[in-house]
Amino acid sequence: VWTFNGTAPGPVIRVDLGDTVRFTLTNDSSENLSHSIDFHAAQTPWDKNYQPVAPGETLTFDWVARFPGVFMYHCGVPPVMHHIANGMYGAIIVEPKDLEPAREFVMTSSEFYAGDRPNADGVYEGDVAKMEAVEPTQVVFDGMANRYLTAPLQARPNELIRIWVVNAGPTLTNAFHVIGALFDHVYADGNPTSRLNGLQTYNIAPGAGAMFELRIPDEGLYPFVTHSFAYTGLGAVGVLQVTQDASPAPAEHPALGDPFTAGALEFGSTPAVVQGDHAAGQAEAGPTAIEASISGFDPADLEVPEGEVQLEIVNLDAFEHDLTIDELDVKVPLGANETVNETFEAPPGTYTFYCSIPGHREAGMEGTLSVHPAAGH
Repeated sequence: VWTFNGTAPGPVIRVDLGDTVRFTLTNDSSENLSHSIDFHAAQTPWDKNYQPVAPGETLTFDWVARFPGVFMYHCGVPPVMHHIANGMYGAIIVEPKDLEPAREFVMTSSEFYAGDRPNADGVYEGDVAKMEAVEPTQVVFDGMANRYLTAPLQARPNELIRIWVVNAGPTLTNAFHVIGALFDHVYADGNPTSRLNGLQTYNIAPGAGAMFELRIPDEGLYPFVTHSFAYTGLGAVGVLQVTQDASPAPAEHPALGDPFTAGALEFGSTPAVVQGDHAAGQAEAGPTAIEASISGFDPADLEVPEGEVQLEIVNLDAFEHDLTIDELDVKVPLGANETVNETFEAPPGTYTFYCSIPGHREAGMEGTLSVHPAAGH
């Protein structure tokens, strides 16, 4: 396998929502191969930070964990499938705020495509033809076929169990299922605002993740599998053992990232609006910038002088939102990933803005617009 830090999958990285992450990749390849990183949890320029790093070279960059959940990271050097199928992937958790304590497990699903014969060193290398034909030799959890059959994961009866699962692929969907149990809740990509209830099986696409929560009342053995049974027999099966004798769940989790100031955009801040010089030589203030996502408006508290209000609203999500202010008769539709400039008149006062699409305001899409009297009034 090709690895991050010597293992496939690579180490689980765990940070808190809002952390600034300073990441350094050093390519220690002995095969004279370039490698890179691609964090699905990050917002950062691909053409600057996700580019190939040559053997012996190092790349460092900062990013801010702005969205909660469980995400994949992987090598992105073309052909990307070759690097992922050979083992260069892992899971990063951006822990939501106020997460309820639970017994937690983190698992990465993936496929291996071993050649039919070993090389001169006795090593079975990845077979590109099998990768392209989607003919895996193993489909596994955490890098090993049937890893948790002989060493089951353990939990206690009625204990809250939380399982973070990333599907590294590179190609197959993982239909995650626990035999003999139901999921109380499933969260797409691990985001607390994307909750589904009472599920039996949940499809995790390659390159995606999910957070599963369940309680199992009775002692016993509960196998977990991909319910795509053509691949279960290739190693995608393990056992969750529910027993009163299980050791206590750890109170803390290891984290490989810590919050610090590193020059990146801080969590909760808004990009500065650049002011331009005009013919009269005066600097004219641009619109107030605000970002909209299912996790809320950023910033959620706006202050402007009375009169004409200019907003530049950026929808960060791949689905629709709007910005509504009932008292001012304002309703601004926001298409997926759209930026909209809106101008309206506002007298002094305090107004609530929110997203009127059902369920979005309840998820936290609400804020306050404070309009101050103009100077001299």
